Amino acid sequence: MLKKISLGLVLFACSFTVKAQEIVMDTTALTILDNMSQIFGSMNSVGFDSHISRDIAFSNEVLVKEFVKNEIKIKGPNKFVTRIHGENREELYKYNGNQVFYYSLNTNRYAVADAPDNIVETMDWLYTDFGIEFTAGDILYPNFSKDLAENMDHIQFLGVVNLDGKRTFHILARNEIISVQFWITDGIYMFPDKIVMTYLDVDNHPQYEIRFSNWEVNHEYPESIFEFDPPPASKQITWITEN
Repeated sequence: MLKKISLGLVLFACSFTVKAQEIVMDTTALTILDNMSQIFGSMNSVGFDSHISRDIAFSNEVLVKEFVKNEIKIKGPNKFVTRIHGENREELYKYNGNQVFYYSLNTNRYAVADAPDNIVETMDWLYTDFGIEFTAGDILYPNFSKDLAENMDHIQFLGVVNLDGKRTFHILARNEIISVQFWITDGIYMFPDKIVMTYLDVDNHPQYEIRFSNWEVNHEYPESIFEFDPPPASKQITWITEN
């Protein structure tokens, strides 16, 4: 999701004005983002919940909100599992280092596909070939701050703010087509607490917001949670790429 920043999206209307061609790389903001990236890069495993709110088109003039909760467990370098609780869907994705498994609890159908041998390439492959995105899974790697800087024209530290009783660092990153705001906790673990993206190249400038909670660090997740056994009476289907 966030590694796709260079593909599109908005100029955020802030309380200050910045020229479109101006290149600003705030060293304080970059240091905070780099510290967050290095912390994630040093972990053996991480788990978290994410609550997503996103605007989707209802008509030419109207956007409506869609809400989704994700439960995510990641074990580096090549395993993850995520349970998606949507308004009209319950889905499960698992990756064991060799294959990705998809299961719909609504329809009792599943799919299996061979996958790359690491998490970053697998998430990129799922997004590129199938249009499947995983909540912020692609910010959890050591080079995220470097990649972000390469794709943005403006990165700025906006100050320290209180977010639901937590002290957080507020950072803005933008280019000509996207704006991303980060709220990163000021603590031993510099976890993202909230991320908001705003899109200008789409009608009505929809937003995508993520709130994070229930962080787990270096838990010994059993290998079995990344494997998939088809439930009784389930039906296997074939994934078809979008391209």
